[in-house]
Amino acid sequence: MELTNEFNLKEIEQTTKDYLSKLDLQKLIDESPDKQNKIMFIEGPPTLNGAPHAGHLRGRVFKDLWYRFNTLNSKNVVFNAGWDTQGLPVELQAEKELGITNGKGEITTQQQIEDLVAQCKKLF
Repeated sequence: MELTNEFNLKEIEQTTKDYLSKLDLQKLIDESPDKQNKIMFIEGPPTLNGAPHAGHLRGRVFKDLWYRFNTLNSKNVVFNAGWDTQGLPVELQAEKELGITNGKGEITTQQQIEDLVAQCKKLF
């Protein structure tokens, strides 16, 4: 690619794609001298209740920059997606929708338990 006064995004994009398709980045990372310096990180799970907002984006962007920075510095970054084994956000939302305001102590009958379980399944 030669330097010109014109700014052609499509040409720059294609040149970049061509270069990256020839470059085996994972192989370069695996063969880096600092390969033994493994960094493991578990990404927290997304919550299933509430609308996404700028706070969600901020956290994701910071983490993404951290991964990229360390990868570009030849670190062996292992990314693991997190999971929610407790189900608490879903459970809290179900309680809210069922009008349970004082916690599980309000649930006293088998029918109320079944209603809560059904609402959790509906949300999940």
